[in-house]
Parts: sequence; C-alpha cells; structure tokens
Amino acid sequence: MTTDTKPFALIVHNDGSFVLADWTPSTEPHELLSREGIHQTARMGSQRIDDTLTVWSDDNALWDDVQVNRSAQRLLNTPHTLCGPVVLTGAIPHTCAAFADGLTQDQVLQLIERHLTTKRVLMRSLHIPAQRTR
Repeated sequence: MTTDTKPFALIVHNDGSFVLADWTPSTEPHELLSREGIHQTARMGSQRIDDTLTVWSDDNALWDDVQVNRSAQRLLNTPHTLCGPVVLTGAIPHTCAAFADGLTQDQVLQLIERHLTTKRVLMRSLHIPAQRTR
C-alpha cells in the first residue's frame, strides 16, 4: 500500500482501547462511531491538531457528564478537554469543508506507536514498590 492513499481513521476510547477503521472523506465521524456500535447522540466538532491531523469529539459531552478521554488527550498532547470516544482523521482540506481526509498508513502507525508507548510509560509510573525487607 502506498502512503498517498488515505483510507483510515482511528477511534480512541476512554479506557485507552482503540479501533482502526476505514475512512472515506464523505464519512462523518458520528456515522463511523455508529458503524462501530457506539451510540453518539450529537454531531461531533473538529479540532485541528496540526496541518495533517484532526480530532473529532462530542462538543456537548462535557455538559452531558461524559467521562473525559485522558487517553486521547495524552496521545495528542493537547490541553483541550476531549470527552467520550474520539475519532482521529487527517486534515480538513479547507477551513469551511465539512469532510476530512483520512489518515495515511504511516500516520496511523505513528499514532498507534505513540499511544502504546505513552500508555506503557504511564502504567510504569503507577508501579507501587514492594516493602523493604532490610
């Protein structure tokens, strides 16, 4: 597969689990979540992370008492509050466009590696030392 095709989106859940999904630019994030069996009541708002990455999350989730997605916040290293499952896609080509490009294979692999590495580091930081015997 070439890196020029952009067929992927990455869904990151609150518990840190993730799903790699097929993406077409005409797909909307809430439709993707619905296909994956995740009920989404509202349309999702987008936040541009950089020139090649967009995160989609439920804009009303914070007010609806939905759990903050700390896994996604750590992965993206963003101060923005993200709630519920989030969808990561490629860039939105125009500022007024309703659709986003998909992620390339290279982008997806980098995100997954960063996610798993970050998670592993955090799990190590939660280690409780054993009692001293001497």
